[in-house]
Amino acid sequence: MVFLNFWNTVPENILEFFMLSNNDRSLAVLEALLKDVNGCALSQLSVDLDIPKSAMHRLLSSLKDMGYIYQDELTQHYKLTLKIASMGLAYLSSRSITETFQPLLNQLAEQSHELVRLGMIENENIIWIAKAQGAKSGLKYDPDSGGIAYLPASSCGLTYLSALNETDFSRIVEREGFEKAQSFGPNSPKNLAELKAMVQDAKTRGYGLISDTYELGMTAMAKIIVNPHTGKPFGTVSIAGPSVRLNEQRVEQLAPALVATAEKIGEIIHLAHR
Repeated sequence: MVFLNFWNTVPENILEFFMLSNNDRSLAVLEALLKDVNGCALSQLSVDLDIPKSAMHRLLSSLKDMGYIYQDELTQHYKLTLKIASMGLAYLSSRSITETFQPLLNQLAEQSHELVRLGMIENENIIWIAKAQGAKSGLKYDPDSGGIAYLPASSCGLTYLSALNETDFSRIVEREGFEKAQSFGPNSPKNLAELKAMVQDAKTRGYGLISDTYELGMTAMAKIIVNPHTGKPFGTVSIAGPSVRLNEQRVEQLAPALVATAEKIGEIIHLAHR
């Protein structure tokens, strides 16, 4: 998680919840997982926290049932979900995001005069968590934040898929499927060949681009944000708006600013982990 000093911002009533529930150990587990974005195995948590494996298994199962953690299918490591972050952000009215990333989103929105969104990658999904609206009048594309992107039809999905190796790509595409394509725009990929061509275009171009794909009449472009410490995708930043306004020429004009914004967010992540 990249929220600066995030644990210090979690409200006291949340901490009291764990304490009053006799969950001192649960809190210790959450703190341990907070320090490692790659997660941790049950055995390692048991050693690090000096908790017997049987008791650790019960703690992890309880936290998983409550939605605070999940178990990675490949590594079997336990990792934090966004639930604690969501609780803290609700309490702070998104202050953490505003103080770190929001000014960059605002700047890009002002420059593009379109909707700018920040997506975070969680459990190989992209969740839109922040936005800035640059359109002051006329047509506006402005969906609510908090939704989960359908990766094959979204610009953020294409840029994310273009950053993956073949194994991860195949697994995620199999999970996403193409049955949902009929619920999206007419240019949404209907099969693997069409998707691979769009992903290759994104890789060659350096950012994902869609038009009449997620929604009819909407164009969007997105750039992957890489965590400098892990080298893995952290999230995406995107620009979206009506196709009549966000045409091919306008897309080319905005591409450098989009890429620069993604790089600046990456720099913030780097500083947060120093």
